Amino acid sequence: MKKVIIIGASGFGGEVAWVLERMAAQFGETATIGFCDDAPGKQCGVWRGLPLLGPLGAACVGGGEVWFHVAVGDNAARERLTVRAITCGWRPLTVCDPTAVVAADARVGEGCYIGVGAVISCGTQLGAGVIVNHQATVGHDAAVDAFAQICPGARVSGGCHIGPRALVGSNAVVIPGVSVGADAMIGATAAALRDLSDGGGVARVGR
Repeated sequence: MKKVIIIGASGFGGEVAWVLERMAAQFGETATIGFCDDAPGKQCGVWRGLPLLGPLGAACVGGGEVWFHVAVGDNAARERLTVRAITCGWRPLTVCDPTAVVAADARVGEGCYIGVGAVISCGTQLGAGVIVNHQATVGHDAAVDAFAQICPGARVSGGCHIGPRALVGSNAVVIPGVSVGADAMIGATAAALRDLSDGGGVARVGR
């Protein structure tokens, strides 16, 4: 049984706790022991039915091996918190809802989140800490680099490359073969029709 801590007592943290509960009910391999959060007011007590264990690095987690999942939507912050948690000796856990479909040959990095009804197609690669949220899809042979985020309902088509910490907004579409640079952002419902450079932030990418 893996003892799991969720880093981030926020809305997304509650969602991760819910998916972990669904995983435990189906597979019986994990037990969520609580949340860690550095924010004032989230150091003790109970939230979403789970204990608040204190700030990262000072949490009371008991003995034995500890697994963690960073439930923070800000991609850069999720990367920083992952590094901090690893220095505590904790191990990153991928959280994958039982309804998600992940191809047998897909490569999924440590600490990813794959939401309800998501599809990860054949030949895909997800880097560490990637979020593929509810009902999102990543097409065949696409690569999503570390700490990028595919928001609910978004469609990343076959052969695409999504750079580190990039964000594909809710219900956005990235057409086949398009590359999205590091830290770039594609707005909700936008269609990315051509490559987007590092750090780009647009509502719609035209031809």
